[in-house]
Amino acid sequence: MTAQEIAAKAAGNELMLIDAQDAHAFARSHPAGAYNLPYRRAGYASLAGQVLTGWNGPVAVVAGHEVIADAAAAELAAAGFDVAGRLVGGPEDWRAAGLAVVEVGDLTVDALHERLGDYTVLDVREPYEWRSGVVPRATLLPLSELDTRVDELDRGRSYAVVCASGNRSAAASAWLAEQGYRVANVIGGMALWIGAGHPTAAADPSANDNED
Repeated sequence: MTAQEIAAKAAGNELMLIDAQDAHAFARSHPAGAYNLPYRRAGYASLAGQVLTGWNGPVAVVAGHEVIADAAAAELAAAGFDVAGRLVGGPEDWRAAGLAVVEVGDLTVDALHERLGDYTVLDVREPYEWRSGVVPRATLLPLSELDTRVDELDRGRSYAVVCASGNRSAAASAWLAEQGYRVANVIGGMALWIGAGHPTAAADPSANDNED
């Protein structure tokens, strides 16, 4: 299958496009509509079976390297999925084919501190983690509730997404970008924010709209 054929079937929900690159690379740039399942040598077939529960249609794999594309495709087939195709090449190749690419910028904690007025900080940690402090005026929305509460967010704002270390925020940023929100992923999360000595505030989970 060509990239255009795969994209068309994925857009029509006739096929699931699996992007095998790691979560941070996926958050920065990936084919629109792709689902991130980062390739790993051990247990990939088992992981695929767990996270793709409920999907019975064909899948296609995209990866930046042929070895990874082949390995991921083989593991998905071993998990019982119908692998309809695989593509080698990064998001640049996808874009060169005239297809849509989702991109999310990275933001350091120092840059966020300097430009805090330009962003609404979205903290996707769990409530028990907020007890250690949050970025002042942050909007608090756990990653586990993001898909059901996303309509609480304002598409007119630019969001800086933060978690404990930057992993969950990368996944959240990629998903939000797919939904059309303007987002940036905060590298290193609250660990680096606190480590850099930037200010924190006590959490108020009931106040999710903290702008004047």
